Amino acid sequence: MRDSGTMNDYRDLSFWHADLPGGLAPRTALTGEIRCDVAIVGGGYTGLWTAWYLKQRAPELRIAILEAEVTGFGASGRNGGWCSAYLSGIEHWLDDPAQQEAAVRLQKLMFQTVRTIGDVVEQQSLDCHFDRSGALQFAVNVAQRERLRAELDYLRRLGFGDEDYGWLEGAALDGTPDVSGALAAVRMPHCAAIHPARLALGLAKRLEQAGVLIFEGSPVTEYDGGVIRSAGGSARAETVILATEGYGPTLPGRARMLIPVHSMMVATEPLPDEVFERLRFGRRYCFGNLDRLVTYGQRTADGRFAFGCRGSYLYGSGLRSRFASDDPEFDVVRDTLIRFFPALRGVRFTHAWGGALGVARSLRPAVCFDQNRRIGWAGGYFGNGVAAAHLAGQTLADLVTRRDTERVHTPWVNSRASLKRWEPEPLRWLGFTAARTLMRMADRAEYRGSRTAGAWQKLADGLLS
Repeated sequence: MRDSGTMNDYRDLSFWHADLPGGLAPRTALTGEIRCDVAIVGGGYTGLWTAWYLKQRAPELRIAILEAEVTGFGASGRNGGWCSAYLSGIEHWLDDPAQQEAAVRLQKLMFQTVRTIGDVVEQQSLDCHFDRSGALQFAVNVAQRERLRAELDYLRRLGFGDEDYGWLEGAALDGTPDVSGALAAVRMPHCAAIHPARLALGLAKRLEQAGVLIFEGSPVTEYDGGVIRSAGGSARAETVILATEGYGPTLPGRARMLIPVHSMMVATEPLPDEVFERLRFGRRYCFGNLDRLVTYGQRTADGRFAFGCRGSYLYGSGLRSRFASDDPEFDVVRDTLIRFFPALRGVRFTHAWGGALGVARSLRPAVCFDQNRRIGWAGGYFGNGVAAAHLAGQTLADLVTRRDTERVHTPWVNSRASLKRWEPEPLRWLGFTAARTLMRMADRAEYRGSRTAGAWQKLADGLLS
């Protein structure tokens, strides 16, 4: 089930879409039959970056992107704006002695990808408010502090130093945002705050200038070998890339490869500088804490707080693009931000939105390409896809053009775990919903100082293993 927009109302998708300069009318839809070398399904970061690096590697390639709505319609245009080196699920490989060395290399490639995105943004003059102020992950109760310290110690044993993950405690916290109850924090310099929709649309414009064809309002209804069909036309290509991430269930045969989980966000009105000064928020930090249901925020370039919490899974892999502003889930998000900064109580919230991100059954992302069938896909970023999709796009471009690079020899490339599918309904809804409830119970136990949090988490892990 797909909740679509119209030519005139895409601005109501999120604060980021409402804040875009210029128009948001869709590009021309695909009609008739076209022939190309590479056809990409999906106009989000994965598809855009794949096209970008294919053009860098082989400018002569004829490339077409087919997008069901408009470029940046999905998670790429409405996420939290964290261009972060964190790769969801990498711990599965880091914990495996047989893959640990390769996983460390993969993490270092993620560090590099944040810098590379910054370089592209600067070289191409993409006005996406890229600001590499870093991210801060706060511990706001004793149990969170213990978990945060244990995570840092583990990273130190893997060889990562203070230049990658820095520990802040006591007086060292004085120079960081005044988060209520903060006991400690880890500073992650490999992270930038961005305006996600501006990045997506800016990339699309540069790709068109390089000769890439972008068709919007062209949902794919069928793909068979090198033929992709939409309602109005078809594309014949030697190579096909499926780059739909959380919208994967809309494609035939991919309903259980990735499931869409919705994340919910709010934005405040622009705030005076003195508010940020009082909160010690002088830089555009990305920030969150160790709640299991994931919190993430940033200070926007125009002086707002944009803040989100991970949401829910809808039965049958349902997709929603629009949410009523009085949806109770937004109350949770607003209350959570105010718990971070009680001084924001009474501040006006101007926007509330949600969106779908892709989650793999293995709980780790993947980049896959079949050289014989010439078909590939990437996704499963679990809400951390801004930088991961860039590295995935680079890697897919390497695989398509048969380049033997360090990127193609990393654990997320053609991983066997990527073949694992989600259970049929109602099992996957029951399992995911129960695991989410258990994680919420674990968080509540930690805030109460109860030692039962570990037991609740173990039960949740068992449901998703």
